[in-house]
Amino acid sequence: MKSNAREEISNRINIVDLIGQYVTLKRAGTKYIGLCPFHNEKTPSFSVTPERNLFYCFGCHKGGTIFDFVMEMENMTFPEALKFLGKKAGVEVNDRFENSGDNKKREALKELYRRVAGSFHYILKTSGEAEVARAYLKLRGLTDEVIEKFQIGWAPVDRSWLRKFLTEKGYSKDFLEESGIFSSRGIFYPLFSARIMFPITNNIGDVIAFSGRTLEDNGPKYINSPETEIFLKKSNLYGLSHSIKSIRENKNAVLCEGQLDVISMHQAGINNAVAPLGTAYTDNQANVLKRYADKILICFDGDSAGKKATKKAIITCEKNNLLSEVIILPEKADPADILLNEGEKALQKVLKSTINSFDYILDNAAEESDISTPEGKEAVINRLEEYLNSLSSEVRKNSCMTEIADRLGVDFYSVSTDVTKRGRNPGKVSQHETKTTNKSTEISAEMFLMIALASNREQYPYVRKRIDTEDLLDGSARGVYIALEECYRKNLNGLEDLFDRIEDREVVSLLTQKLTSGEYSINSEEIIKDTVKKIKNKSLLRKKEEIVLKLKKLSKENNEEDEVKLLSEKIFIDREIEKLRLGI
Repeated sequence: MKSNAREEISNRINIVDLIGQYVTLKRAGTKYIGLCPFHNEKTPSFSVTPERNLFYCFGCHKGGTIFDFVMEMENMTFPEALKFLGKKAGVEVNDRFENSGDNKKREALKELYRRVAGSFHYILKTSGEAEVARAYLKLRGLTDEVIEKFQIGWAPVDRSWLRKFLTEKGYSKDFLEESGIFSSRGIFYPLFSARIMFPITNNIGDVIAFSGRTLEDNGPKYINSPETEIFLKKSNLYGLSHSIKSIRENKNAVLCEGQLDVISMHQAGINNAVAPLGTAYTDNQANVLKRYADKILICFDGDSAGKKATKKAIITCEKNNLLSEVIILPEKADPADILLNEGEKALQKVLKSTINSFDYILDNAAEESDISTPEGKEAVINRLEEYLNSLSSEVRKNSCMTEIADRLGVDFYSVSTDVTKRGRNPGKVSQHETKTTNKSTEISAEMFLMIALASNREQYPYVRKRIDTEDLLDGSARGVYIALEECYRKNLNGLEDLFDRIEDREVVSLLTQKLTSGEYSINSEEIIKDTVKKIKNKSLLRKKEEIVLKLKKLSKENNEEDEVKLLSEKIFIDREIEKLRLGI
């Protein structure tokens, strides 16, 4: 790399334009602000300063240059980010970092997979042996254009071909054995042979793994690459590199079951489709999609296995603060079948047939039980409990429980009681229950004040003039206080607005429990003023103690100037303490 390549890239790339591809930014004076892409928040705390070419989040404290942003956002190493941005800026990068052992191996693996993918694709297009694969893909209705787009290939029947091909290219036996392309038994046993090959790429299009489909009845239908230094199954999605642009534009992604479903979607012009990689939809994959999308449209099969997978995917979305809807497919049909039998327009039409995720889960739970019986009603609650407990909003949770009560013909209290129970064994207390109980029974004076303020919001202006965040030692109470301040400044008085701004869900649970009891509505004004007085007095005494300790040290150093300043501060604090005592 030229010594000034990094600087040249920084000068050529506008940080606002770059980050604006990921985050909606609004100008605020000389800066730009938006919702942080690295943590969940409702109020913007993410700031971009163009004149310094820096970003910073006041919420999660992540910040830095365009290189730091891309490394964090795209899960790249620094050399990878340098190359990625260099390509955008039109700056040639021959990075000295590529000579490091780890990065050199990663780049070598990517080059190997790129070369093998190209060879598999060439064989599919030209080999007589691959005619059976070409016929199958044609039978599934795939065009040459979409086959080219996804670089679909064919692994030859000859199990010695790949070893010979790669050793002739100069690859060592040791490197190939660790590459993930061969069996753990050695390079005489390729992982893929006589299979249609689907290259798996990372989010910027590098081939990092393969999925191979057999056309025979014997053996597993699909074989996937093992995890390597460049491939983590739980963190990658099939088709993502082809879909990112469309996902960003639409702010949603279609989550399919498998590769052929994704390819069929793209052929029909639905370019925001992706799929997990042979496993359940994971938290990691949800977090990857959350970088680009606000909502996930789940499009799994309608059989029993598909319904279970759909429910799990909905819960995964909820846990990771992603909205979701479910696409209802015709019975015993998948996207590839619809494309083949009914054409592109029919598949496009299917995407408009969506159902709210909660309605989907409730309908399925009700269908699986006889809700005319007490046992059937209880079974429905059991099936819905995991979903309900994944909801971060207490308001949404209560709304869902109201709908469940209406559907089952029971009262809300019964549903709420069953859902909030922890553990079916009365003699066994769950870990979650223990944590909540501890937090509930050991409330600090500071948290007591916050709960009282949440219950009596009209008292907040009085408190904010007398208490600062530095007066609060309890971190949880400080978080609630900051949330109250945000709501006050935006004139938001609803509990949901407050709860949305508190990240600690245990604290939200505690607030819900205490506010429901009504105990903080009795003599609230007097209690709040008394608690403010105690907290402020403790804070002043702490500061006074710190000053006294500093004065003792200074007396030994004969530093009169600093000593005078500290004495002045002590006199001021003493006066403030006296004012509190007198109620001034």
